[in-house]
Amino acid sequence: MAARWLVPVLLVALPAAGRAADDSGPKLQLSGTLSSDVRFDIERYRGVGNQGYDFSVNRNDLTLHADLMPSERVVAVIDARLRYYGFNRVVALSDTSDRDKIDPFSVQLDQAYVAVRGVPVASMDLKIGRMIQQWGAADMFNPTDNLNARDFYDPMDYTRKVPNQMLELDWYPAEWLSLQGVVVPVFKPSELPESTAMAYLVETDARGCFVAAPAAPLDRAGALELANKFGSVDPCQLHFGTPQVNTLMPKNELRDAQAGVRAKIKAGDLEVGLSYYYGRFSFPVAVDAQASATVTSSGTDVTYLAEVYYPRMQVAGLDFSYSAPWLFDIGFVGELAVIFPEQVDFGLRAFVNGSKAVELKSRNVSDKPFIKATLGADYTFTKWLYVNAMFVHGFFDEFNDAYGIHNYAVASADVKTFEDSVVWRASAVMSVDDYSAVLNPQVTWVVIPGVEVLAGAFVYVGSTHPSDPNDYAAREKFGQKAAGRSIAFVKGRLTW
Repeated sequence: MAARWLVPVLLVALPAAGRAADDSGPKLQLSGTLSSDVRFDIERYRGVGNQGYDFSVNRNDLTLHADLMPSERVVAVIDARLRYYGFNRVVALSDTSDRDKIDPFSVQLDQAYVAVRGVPVASMDLKIGRMIQQWGAADMFNPTDNLNARDFYDPMDYTRKVPNQMLELDWYPAEWLSLQGVVVPVFKPSELPESTAMAYLVETDARGCFVAAPAAPLDRAGALELANKFGSVDPCQLHFGTPQVNTLMPKNELRDAQAGVRAKIKAGDLEVGLSYYYGRFSFPVAVDAQASATVTSSGTDVTYLAEVYYPRMQVAGLDFSYSAPWLFDIGFVGELAVIFPEQVDFGLRAFVNGSKAVELKSRNVSDKPFIKATLGADYTFTKWLYVNAMFVHGFFDEFNDAYGIHNYAVASADVKTFEDSVVWRASAVMSVDDYSAVLNPQVTWVVIPGVEVLAGAFVYVGSTHPSDPNDYAAREKFGQKAAGRSIAFVKGRLTW
């Protein structure tokens, strides 16, 4: 229950501390947001059973940011979030006596670090603690940015990252040059949405008969051998349990630490970044699977176990941003990441009544280097119209495994009306390869400065069924059920 007192104490004590400080003493700056978010699932066919056409999110967030400056050379930064969920977690009658079940909440600490200027020498700064780094020049799609894992638990908040403990050293040898080195001792994976579990979903029809299972990352010959081996079994006699997916996490050893260096060069309207990262890919890659079938008098019971892995990688990066005064001040951004991956081999074994029936192997990730890139431009046509467009080669979670690297077109437009108090936004991400897409229309009403009301939708477009059930790469990026369900939302936000 201590967490329930955290925010009231901060709200009362911290401003008081700030007022108590004089010009020669410690200084405190506070900011934050208070938001209320309600979402409704507007379709059902991407869910399981009768999921859909109901409220999927109902929560309130209080975010606090504090900068404490005990001296001119030292600053401590804290970003904390208190989240209250509008849905209760009452299962048993005894839960109705537990306030935490009726009114569940969580406390999150996004950043907590100390920065010291002029250490170890005058032109250097030192940071240590829990941080979120942002490398690259493009908006959202940053293939050169790998120090923090992505936080995709909330698909609508796709710019968030998983914070991590780091040691950062910044050096400013010249006005036009800055150098940065970062060490991340412990690996943290990306946080994935709940819909991810549907990637391993076994589909059945209304009678409970087997319809389809996710394709394994096998080559064509292996996939056909597996399909032929079990294709003669009566689908209504197959009974699948819930698939179990285990993660093979890196150990917390020195050799599994991550590190990166980056140089940033300024030349007039041009900024160029050169970077290198050594670490791991933060999204899981399939490495192993095992299926066991037990024949009984009532049919065939099947259990399925899969293992995923976070492969090592090295990334050499180049990014730039440029505002072209000779071309209507159009802004250009670009990023190029050359990724040197660790080879990942996939193996699958199937057993029938304890005896091995088939064993297959395939290369899921080659050790050959591959490229991910982003190229974009933005332009303000008038004071009421802003447009941004990008071409993206390689989505966040793509690692040139059996699924491959795909291409995407990204675009957004803002139209400001009523003296900028109402902003209409239309944005979309479309796969150029399979034409599936995500559409995000939204309107923002600025009630008064600092108070906003937002409404809109987040809509997935595409087929939920792969064109070839035996082909691991045949599924559509935004059509598959693992992408999530389409929603409508209303959100209120206070910022100070």
